[in-house]
Order: sequence, then structure tokens, then C-alpha cells
Amino acid sequence: MKIYLVSANRERNPYPVAPLGVLHLAEALRREKHEVRVIDLCVCNNVADAIKKSFLRFSPDVIGVSIRNIDNLSYPGIISYLADIKGTIDNLRKQSQAPVILGGSAFSIFPEKLLKYLNCDIGVIGEGEKAITELLKAIETGKKNFSGIDNVIWADGDTFYKNKTSHTEKNNYIVNRDLVDNKFYSAAGGMGNLQTKRGCQFDCCYCTYPIIEGKKYRLRDPDIVADEMEKAHKKHRINHFFFVDNIFNFPCDHAKEVCRSVIKKKLSAKWSCFANPHNITEELLVLMKKAGCENIEFGTDALSAMVLRRLGKSFTMKDVFRTSKLCKKTGIKCAHYVMFGGPGENPETLQEAFDNIERLECNAVIAMVGIRIYPGTDLEKLALEEGIITKEKDLLMPHFYLSNKIPLDVLLKKVTKFSRENAKCIVPGMGIKSSDKMYETLRKYYHDGPLWGYLGKA
Repeated sequence: MKIYLVSANRERNPYPVAPLGVLHLAEALRREKHEVRVIDLCVCNNVADAIKKSFLRFSPDVIGVSIRNIDNLSYPGIISYLADIKGTIDNLRKQSQAPVILGGSAFSIFPEKLLKYLNCDIGVIGEGEKAITELLKAIETGKKNFSGIDNVIWADGDTFYKNKTSHTEKNNYIVNRDLVDNKFYSAAGGMGNLQTKRGCQFDCCYCTYPIIEGKKYRLRDPDIVADEMEKAHKKHRINHFFFVDNIFNFPCDHAKEVCRSVIKKKLSAKWSCFANPHNITEELLVLMKKAGCENIEFGTDALSAMVLRRLGKSFTMKDVFRTSKLCKKTGIKCAHYVMFGGPGENPETLQEAFDNIERLECNAVIAMVGIRIYPGTDLEKLALEEGIITKEKDLLMPHFYLSNKIPLDVLLKKVTKFSRENAKCIVPGMGIKSSDKMYETLRKYYHDGPLWGYLGKA
């Protein structure tokens, strides 16, 4: 069959993100001898024209649409992408009557709501490589009932049918990148996304990763990861990569093996990753540095001991300080993501966080105010208990947990004042050291890696 895979994400700041999930789907479909094309809307300035021109070149039997995010997760500078996504679906329907299958991380959190909102009938929740191939077989034979295909949700009139969710154990293949514009991403500062594993064992109260990927780690062969990096570097001239695992350094032994496999390749490419402050050792950092790691982004989330516990984090402030010092010693730049206003936040914990930022030996602290509430999380339960939201509240629209132990105006004023006075504190949702102009200026001089690594040089 002929399939168009459409990446609906159009966000380019602070840098555009290539649609790795779509490329995994394309690889699975190609292995089943389907003819696949990709429409990557992140590289398009005019969506309607791009879609129209694409359909002049290729007429699909089925269209898959990947929805990565439905908003920017930032308070108070909230931006919803829902209208744009709906516009994309409408434009696709103007060009084709082919069935539309929805998927992607955002869809997996809101499957029924997004099917209704976008007036679609079929979707894939979570990982789609196996589900999409089985769905195409069913569609090709004219089936309308998709029971028995894991991860599929479909509508029959006003009734939704959701099959059980499962996770693939087989992801040891090299993802080809010939279906996206790698030159665009490199020129705009985008990094080559790579994945070494799926799954997350942790219980952070706000997080959807275990919902989407499951809690069991499914590890890719380190040599396959290194082969994929080598191919992307040599064939597509991608010079900086980002390991998009939710946590690179768990399990630690697997992270070390990935580094050793990359070291054997003797590549000039550099890379960055997400990590947990708990499981960082000097031995691991030395290996990462030797393998080309230049930057680490820690999902620290709070810099107050009490708020860390309330968020369900697996580490302490002692771990945060120790890890930051090790990064500095090893020569790897690091940033900590934090969220002000989380569970239990009060004037005292906020000041504790500010004091700890001053002490931290890191390159940047990327701060958010409030925490986006998602269905099925412990944060949603807490927000209901505390009356921050009601059961009737539609979480498809962005709603944020903001502690009721500190007045919102006080929280915003204190965060604004501190962040403007502290050179390493970035607050995207409030435009503090974060703007289109600043990104543009930095990218004129620094083409590779996360922009926070160049903070203070704009």
C-alpha cells in the first residue's frame, strides 16, 4: 500500500526536532514492502501549500498523522497547537479521501478526545510499529472492526473501542533518515535524535512516559545504536546527536556499553542527553565524554528537598550537587530543569530553591512555572483532591498545577525577579533569557547542540 506519514509538529524553538517516531514507523512499514512518504510540517512555512504539492506527487491509500505535542507546556505563556493540528487534518482531507490514522505521544495521552476533536475514527496508542502494519492489513481487506490489534482505538459512530496496550521487544534496527530534510535540521540547530531504549521505571507524579512507553526497559543493542549514529553522521552529515531516552543513565551498565560502542566508531560527532542525577558516576561521565558527550540535561524538577519528595523523585539534593560537580570536573556542560510551584511549594521552599541555584555548579537552570496536568497521573489525582481542577475540566486544554500554599502573584514576582538577576536561569514561559530573537542570534554563531550551552554569549 501507499502511505503518507505526516508529522504535525511545527514548533521550531529553541530548535526544531526531527520526527524520530515517524521514521521508526516508516522503517517498520518499508520492511513490510509498503511504499512510504513523509510530510514533515516542521520544515514547511505554508502548511496548505506543502500538503497540496505533496499530494500532486503521491496519492496514498492511507494517511498516518503523528501528534507530538498539543501545547507548549509553558505557564503563563501558554500556546495551544490544537487549531493548527485541526487545520492540518482539514487540509489533508481536501486532498484525499484516504483513511486517517492518528498516533504520537500526545495522541496516546488523549486518544478519545483527539479522535473526537479531529473527527477521526482510528488511532494507535503508544508504540505503533506493529500496530500500523496490522492495521494496514485489515484496512486493505476492507475490515471495519479492528479488535485483536494491540494498541488500536477506533470509533463506530459515537462508540469507542480500545484494545489492550502492548510494547514491542524488537527495535534493534537502524532507522534511516532519508525521508526528512536533515540539512534543514542541521542548519536550524536541530540535533539528530537517537534512542537507546524505551520504558521508564520511575514514578514521577506528573509524568506520562510510563503511560506511553511502559515501565519495563527494552534496551537496544549498543552496537546497533552506534551503527545508526555512524550512518547518520557520515551519510547525512549530522554532527550533533541527542539521545532522547527519558533517562540515558538507567540502566547504568547499558549506558556504559552504548558509550563503548560509540567510542569504537571513532566519530567526530558530539552528542547530548537527558539524565537522572542519582545514577551518575565519574566512571560513566568519563566514558560519556570520551564517546563525544558535550551536554547533559538533568530532569531535576525541583531544588527543594520537600518538593522533590512530593514530586516522587528518586534522588536527593545531595545527588544534585554531587552530580553537578562531577560534570564540571569531567568537562561536560550540564543544565537542570526545574518547576516552580509544584506540590507543597511555599515561600520557604521557593527561597530554598533560589539559594540552591546560586550554589549549583552548572551552566543553566531551565525553569517552568507550574506543571502541566495530564490524565492518568498522580498529579491529576492531587489536583482533584486540592480542588485545583474538577472532574469536568477538559485537560485537552492546558491546565497547570500551581501550589495553593503560595499566592500566584507572589510566585510570579519572585521567580521573575530572581531569574532576571541570576545569569544562568532561563524561564521560557515568561520570556526570560528566552526569545525568538535570542535564539536567532545564538544560532548565527553556534550551530550545534543545546542553546543553553552558550548562555551569556548572545
